[in-house]
Amino acid sequence: METSRFRKNILSMLLEKARGERSLRQFAIECDISYVQMRKLVLCAQENPPRPKLIKKIAEHCAEGVTFDDLMFASGHIVPERVVRPHSEGDVVRKIKSLPPKSRKLAESYIDFLVYEEERKKEKA
Repeated sequence: METSRFRKNILSMLLEKARGERSLRQFAIECDISYVQMRKLVLCAQENPPRPKLIKKIAEHCAEGVTFDDLMFASGHIVPERVVRPHSEGDVVRKIKSLPPKSRKLAESYIDFLVYEEERKKEKA
């Protein structure tokens, strides 16, 4: 597996969403993983992607519709068969531009990642 597909910032964003209203400590307890491990993932301090076994533990306790596949994708373990295109390109651009700078950078990084994966698939075909 290539660790270059591991997007710490995307995984962090998903974990923040997945914990919902719970504290990070409470979320880690419910997932049956250490708080230190969870904190490293959320703070993008872990160099290597989490293993599927850990992702499964987290996915079983996610809120806000975050799925196992979402976490596996952000960790670089799977690449989706297709990327869902937005209904209106203008809406997406407007939404991205309205984000604060840090969130905008994250969104742009995620888009770059998706485009890169699509280009790699085309090269293989």
